[in-house]
This record gives sequence, C-alpha cells and structure tokens, in this order.
Amino acid sequence: MLKKTSIYLDEELDHGLARRAADEGITKAEFIRRTLAAAVQRPQRTRPEAVGFEDRR
Repeated sequence: MLKKTSIYLDEELDHGLARRAADEGITKAEFIRRTLAAAVQRPQRTRPEAVGFEDRR
C-alpha cells in the first residue's frame, strides 16, 4: 500500500529530479521512491564516541 506524503522542493531540485527520472524512463514519483528506499536500506555508519584535538604547541 502506498501512503501519500507532500514535501516542498526548490525549483532547481524539482527540475533535477525530473531530468534524472526522465533519463531512467520512470516517473519522478517512482524515482523519489527508489532513491528514498535505497537511502533507508543503507547500513548506518558507526559514529565515533568522542572527537579529540591534540594541542601541538
């Protein structure tokens, strides 16, 4: 089942999405769905526990 979600995009991003979708021969909505699905399936990166700075005086 698909759920409708609305977002606001600036014109440049909207045109870029339309171009990429057309290049792949799919709708802009399908391109967005595939891109988001790939983003959430990507493994999470391990975050460092702490970031330190060395004082090299």
